[in-house]
Amino acid sequence: MRAIAVTKSKVLLVLAMVAGGLMYGGSAASAATRTIDLCAKPGIATLTGAVTVPIWGFGIPTTPGDCSTATASLPGPQFDVSLSATEATTVTFNVINALPAGHSITFEIPGITFDAGPADVASGGTLTRSFTAPVSPSASGAANAAGTYLYGSGGDGGRQQAMGLYGALIVRPSTPGQAYESGTTAYNVEAPLVLSAVDPAFNNAPDPMAFNMYTYRATYWLINGKTYPDTAGITAAAGQKVLLRYLNAGYDNTTMMLLGMHEHVVAKDAWPLTNAYDATADTIPAGATEDAIATVPDGGGPSSNGFPLFNRQLHLTNGDQTDTSPAPLPGGGMLTFIHP
Repeated sequence: MRAIAVTKSKVLLVLAMVAGGLMYGGSAASAATRTIDLCAKPGIATLTGAVTVPIWGFGIPTTPGDCSTATASLPGPQFDVSLSATEATTVTFNVINALPAGHSITFEIPGITFDAGPADVASGGTLTRSFTAPVSPSASGAANAAGTYLYGSGGDGGRQQAMGLYGALIVRPSTPGQAYESGTTAYNVEAPLVLSAVDPAFNNAPDPMAFNMYTYRATYWLINGKTYPDTAGITAAAGQKVLLRYLNAGYDNTTMMLLGMHEHVVAKDAWPLTNAYDATADTIPAGATEDAIATVPDGGGPSSNGFPLFNRQLHLTNGDQTDTSPAPLPGGGMLTFIHP
């Protein structure tokens, strides 16, 4: 009887160890997983009205592994990853290169530390890149923590990003309604703003590799792939906090200005600032990201459309303004409004 009792006790101990994840080869600190399939492929983008340009862009295949079921967009799809309060999160990108033969792609996210492995892939191949984000809330300065990140391909000497291979990755803390772990980054309305530009002469070139980049001259200035008046407005009521997630995918440092209110800059390049500051205009370097929170004041905006948010360098036109036949399009560019 005693032997039976000992055996029964061992069985109960083993079951308890399995349940607790303490057996050899297991771990109590498991990881949540997220897999994202992407295609890099040619496509067409509408800038404004009837103006379209060829692009190379990212798209999500509706049938895994089949890029014929993906549509390239400008910018690429926005991806949101919410961190867990109990376990690390592993994110894996499977990127298929469906560009024309001879064009290798990379997949890069400044500020994200990827696991060891290949960083580029030839046309027709698949590039797999993974990173692990920490448990949330995470310690200050933790790698791959919550923040606003710009993904893209730096292939062909940067020409691939100029053609449209870029997009936004937002890593969110486990606490909803915050940009970062600190409660000082709480917000009511979120507006990711991917800033970029297009030179139609470059995009329409038969071979982007043969285009002389010294002659590159952007004539369309975009917010989330559109120029005003086709840009989407930001809807927010008086007293609400608007989180402006700026991502500069262009090649120029871009200053964005907000009329009628201040913005409180809380992070740069997915790094929370120790000394946040207020600004009416702030410069986002090429390839950088910035997070700012603006509180909508009472009394309405300075414009009948609301509070203008626009490019301070006054890139507020569409098309080549030196071309008078036909007449250049009036107004436009990198402009939107915060409105009720």
